[in-house]
Amino acid sequence: MVTAKKDASDTSEAMLPVAAEKTAWFSIYIAGSCAFIQATQFSIFFASMWPYILTLNPNVTQSSFGIVVALYSLAQCICSPAFGYLSNQIGQVRLPLLIGFCIMAMGNISYLSLQFLSSNHLYVMMAARFIAGAGTGNMSLLRAYASSASTLHDRSRAIACVSGGIACGSMIGPGLQIIFSPLGAEGVTILGLNISIYTSPALLCLFLNIAGLLVVNFLFEEKYIIHMDNDKKQKNNDEHDDTQNSSSGKLDNPDIYALLVLVATRFSQIFLITTIESIGSAYSMMMFSFEKEEAVTINAVSHTVSGTIAATMYISFILLDLRKYLRARIHTVFALVIAIVWFLATYPYAFLPNNVKLMNNGSDAGCDILKYDWCSDLPAVSPWPFYIGKIISFSVGFSLMNITATTLYSKVVGPRPQGTYQGIFQMAGSFGRLVAPLLMSTTYSWYGPVVPWQIILVEFTFIIGLWVVFRHRLVPFEKRIDIIKSDIESF
Repeated sequence: MVTAKKDASDTSEAMLPVAAEKTAWFSIYIAGSCAFIQATQFSIFFASMWPYILTLNPNVTQSSFGIVVALYSLAQCICSPAFGYLSNQIGQVRLPLLIGFCIMAMGNISYLSLQFLSSNHLYVMMAARFIAGAGTGNMSLLRAYASSASTLHDRSRAIACVSGGIACGSMIGPGLQIIFSPLGAEGVTILGLNISIYTSPALLCLFLNIAGLLVVNFLFEEKYIIHMDNDKKQKNNDEHDDTQNSSSGKLDNPDIYALLVLVATRFSQIFLITTIESIGSAYSMMMFSFEKEEAVTINAVSHTVSGTIAATMYISFILLDLRKYLRARIHTVFALVIAIVWFLATYPYAFLPNNVKLMNNGSDAGCDILKYDWCSDLPAVSPWPFYIGKIISFSVGFSLMNITATTLYSKVVGPRPQGTYQGIFQMAGSFGRLVAPLLMSTTYSWYGPVVPWQIILVEFTFIIGLWVVFRHRLVPFEKRIDIIKSDIESF
């Protein structure tokens, strides 16, 4: 571990970044690659998981499928702060990363085993996704490392590398399903393993887990610009008196209100993404009368387009040094507004001229009135505003938010080890992934898309209100300290 040079007179437990130190770009790029692999573990399954479980067990309900999605997030929510605590205790991120990749591999192997079972498919799928989610709990360490391995000048670009990896993995993951579409539902059998449009995501993720293990073990080298000593330093009585030591010994706590606003924003962002991904296939089959394979392909294409645009934005931001054009508060609110406009444009208003088509015998397309009594009078929404809005929100809106809100969170925390804080930030997203499939799948089953849409609109309006009310607190730690000092001096 490389630590910043310390001045002999400094008795602080935390040290500010040293300008002479260089950002560890190579290891940060590797961290971004690992973030991509981990995010893919979550997103690549969504386009095919619902049709797959229907193939294995046609009696599965949307609410039961919501539990499958939620268990992945529950495991991540539990393990995220645990990985952060472990990393802080042992002073490294390498070992927790290796442990995480091994756990993810076990989850994907369990998912592949579904094809060999004659019953209990739903419960095994739940277990497989829970195990995989536990492995991705160390994702917060990648953001923490990017913060600690970069100078203040490079901080936003470094975090953009990791956030970009997460975002691109989340959006490109479902798009990778296009690669497997030619396999169809029957697939091919190689060495006794059936590889189809439904099982190939787990196999690909297993290969990615192995690649991640090799990269972290042989190429990843931890370097830190910021270093905090875990042990308390002895006071130097020859150079400082007790008053000086007590006044300069410890950093002030970060602004709790600013942290809560940013954590709530992260929750809401992931809540919306998970809502679309958990009910997206069922929604498109119901609202737009898509067959199962058609829904998988079209949703995969929309994610591919979103991921391509998002990747272009992240690469441009990293290589072209565009951070000077971004204003964290303004662009985050702008991204939130984009999502609100999207949901307003796709709300099933009563004045729309046509209702959804009802499912016919032998077809999976349309609304199943035998399951859902709201099918009879649900207005039909055009697929064009839905998919155009989805692409703009996922690629432009959330890409901006992943850079601005995540970077601002790191700066609000300040120059200290961020494993635990980033674990909390990651846990907020995991909690969004946990709540969204349970709440939205249930309300979707009871009321159709009307109530889920209303929940999103109210939630995002509330978050925008928080950003407006607390805008003066949403500033970097150093700027907040300067403001406090200025207020004290003026007093």
